[in-house]
Amino acid sequence: MSSTSSPSPQDRAFALRSGAAIRAGWLGEDIQFLTRSLRFLLRPQGEAVRGRFALEAGDIGVLAVIGANPGVSQNDLAASLVLKKSAVTRVVQRLEKRGFVARQRSTLDRRANCLTLTGPGAALTDAVREATRMQQAHWFDGIDPARAEAFFDVMHLLLARLAEAGGDDGADDD
Repeated sequence: MSSTSSPSPQDRAFALRSGAAIRAGWLGEDIQFLTRSLRFLLRPQGEAVRGRFALEAGDIGVLAVIGANPGVSQNDLAASLVLKKSAVTRVVQRLEKRGFVARQRSTLDRRANCLTLTGPGAALTDAVREATRMQQAHWFDGIDPARAEAFFDVMHLLLARLAEAGGDDGADDD
């Protein structure tokens, strides 16, 4: 199979370490199954990046969103990352103790905290972004860049559609 063509849905297969190829059948078009499998296969590499920077689950997403949205509230941060507010509070407290995030009461709503990255937090976020970029370049090696871009476009469209529909209020802890 070349990087410019896709197998027909009935021909999609799981390539196993043993060398066998097991036809996926209808699972080849089941997004829940495929995203779960993808997350399982990517998890060790994500853990390696977190370990390299001494970060815990949730830290990278929190740092990235705060970096892209200085002054974001903790509530908006939790909603954007599909995390429970309590989980975001724990991550923010941990990152604040390490000197990567600063919290300040909103001048518009005294109940809300506005979050920004500190200098060390911005430097860490830049280093993690570069490590992530290199990791993804490796994953997409041999895949036409237009197809990789289309993959991300479709993922964002699907996320927007599901979020607009209300999705599931059972935000993830991680």
